[in-house]
Amino acid sequence: PFQCMDCGKCFRWSSRLTHHQRSHNNERPYRCNLCPKAFKGSSALLYHQRSHSGEKPYKCKDCGKAFKRSSLLQVHQSVHTGVRTFLCPYCSLTFKWSSHYQYHLRQHTGECPYPCDTCPKAFKNSSSLRRHKNVHLGLKPYTCTVCKKAFTQSTNLRQHMRIHTGERPYICSECGKSFTHSSNLALHKNSHSNVNVVKEERPYRCSECGKAFKGSSGLKYHMRDHTGERPYRCTECGKSFKRSSLLSIHQRVHTGVRAFQCPHCPLTFKWSSHFQYHLRQHTGERPYVCKECGKSFKNTSCLRRHSQMHSGLRPHVCSVCSKSFSQTSNLKQHERTHSGERPFQCTHCTKCFTHSSNLQLHLRTHSTRKDFKCPYCSKEFVMHSYLQRHIRTHGSGVSLP
Repeated sequence: PFQCMDCGKCFRWSSRLTHHQRSHNNERPYRCNLCPKAFKGSSALLYHQRSHSGEKPYKCKDCGKAFKRSSLLQVHQSVHTGVRTFLCPYCSLTFKWSSHYQYHLRQHTGECPYPCDTCPKAFKNSSSLRRHKNVHLGLKPYTCTVCKKAFTQSTNLRQHMRIHTGERPYICSECGKSFTHSSNLALHKNSHSNVNVVKEERPYRCSECGKAFKGSSGLKYHMRDHTGERPYRCTECGKSFKRSSLLSIHQRVHTGVRAFQCPHCPLTFKWSSHFQYHLRQHTGERPYVCKECGKSFKNTSCLRRHSQMHSGLRPHVCSVCSKSFSQTSNLKQHERTHSGERPFQCTHCTKCFTHSSNLQLHLRTHSTRKDFKCPYCSKEFVMHSYLQRHIRTHGSGVSLP
């Protein structure tokens, strides 16, 4: 056998040893001619170039979905067979794929075997490490053609594009409901099963309030609620956040990008979550069901708030009036009633607001666009609420058609 002098790992062929040694010296001789990415092996470069060309030569016979690697096709076919061969010894959850199983085990053990060679961070799987390394390199080669948002991986871009296209390729065979991600479909299928789903273990517990989490990162972010630590600061307004993802979302307030267009009415949205919630105003869909009483909700945050009525947990207490809240965001909003803080200021006039949503509504009063037209007299309005109020003047029995 051929042995690596750095780590002692053995290989059957010298070519495999040569390829492995590049993981120690970070040599990547195979470079993509379309973007700055480089690879240790020629096969990895070939697969990567299919991300640019769109070539997917491996097609599923059951549903027609195509893949750029044969291994990805084999993994996908488990969706049709339903085989879940990997059983967790800690919580009895089962998995179709070994990689998902190994990653899940690390939620219990806390093991992070993939360290970054640039900073002290370590990760539970190699793909998370690869994505993280792109932060150091500044690489985001995959750009959305609709809103220009850039991504480190083509899979993230494909998932993002479904927000714009409305594509939901994962369909429940029981009820026909469709989903944008296979993981959401898997969770939904539990609602049809008569088997009692074993409650997911949450081994990481907060020493301050007792709240528990599945992973150490969840606990770390939560602890910042108690310590007040907010390491991610906006360069435009100085506002700080406990997560980098929250900072990215906030920065849209300054850029003004509203990439999500409702197909039912002229409203546009900055954030996917607001867009999805708004769509449910049209469809009436309430996909989040309370296990205690069966009440359903349009989004997860409403379900979480409702669930705390059953649990009685209100760990966040106002230091001025001792009123308690189930969420830190509610406490922060409440504290503005004491401090008088109005951090959201209109760029057209001097008005300030306690909530960003109130600012967005106010901004429409400055707009010359009147997207909401009365079907009875053709009068136009800048806001949907103004149109609804106006329609009542036509008579008590009149409503939007």
